[in-house]
Amino acid sequence: MSATTSPKPTSNLPVAGIIPFSATDWPGRLTVTAFTQGCPLRCRYCHNPALQEFTPGVHEFTEVLDLLRARRGLIDALVISGGEPLACAGLGDAIAATHDIGFPVGLHTSGYAPTRLHTLLSDATTRPDWIGFDVKALPEHLPSVTGVSNAAAARMWESLDIVCNAASDHGMGLQLRTTLWPGSVIEQHLDQLQDAVAQRGQELVLQWARGVNSQGVYSA
Repeated sequence: MSATTSPKPTSNLPVAGIIPFSATDWPGRLTVTAFTQGCPLRCRYCHNPALQEFTPGVHEFTEVLDLLRARRGLIDALVISGGEPLACAGLGDAIAATHDIGFPVGLHTSGYAPTRLHTLLSDATTRPDWIGFDVKALPEHLPSVTGVSNAAAARMWESLDIVCNAASDHGMGLQLRTTLWPGSVIEQHLDQLQDAVAQRGQELVLQWARGVNSQGVYSA
């Protein structure tokens, strides 16, 4: 009697949208990009407010896997963006399922959930191959920029150390970036932010917010 194995679960990741081809979400890679539904942050410059509420996704993650299979040879990798993917319990299964069909995975995150992030990075099957990490602001400025509590701000900076260590220990690709606008508290303290990143052996990529007013609120 031959042994049988149960099929591997894919993921219950709440997928709000899929871009079938992107050249901008992972430097140097052509990707399928999936956006997760739900974000605990309320960044004043957010241009995707429809992804903030924690509601069910409109796509099954199997659709993402099917698209990757169909575009094999044309697409290099999958990027999981958001929303905030770390807020989704199905993220690890999604990364593992993507690795299982032979595609690298990039992750966009603000580091909101360091415990989940550490768990993902501790296992090669669920460890992203590259992370685009949003260093939103210095810890003391995060509440005014993102609407999070002081405790959440501390957790996000704990995650910064976690990803920097993973890049060093596992060779994981990492880009640290921040979004700013003229006159913002981020710009005013940019030297300090860059120094904090440099102390962790990394460089900070600057992204200027588009379509925001003088207060940094998205208004386009």
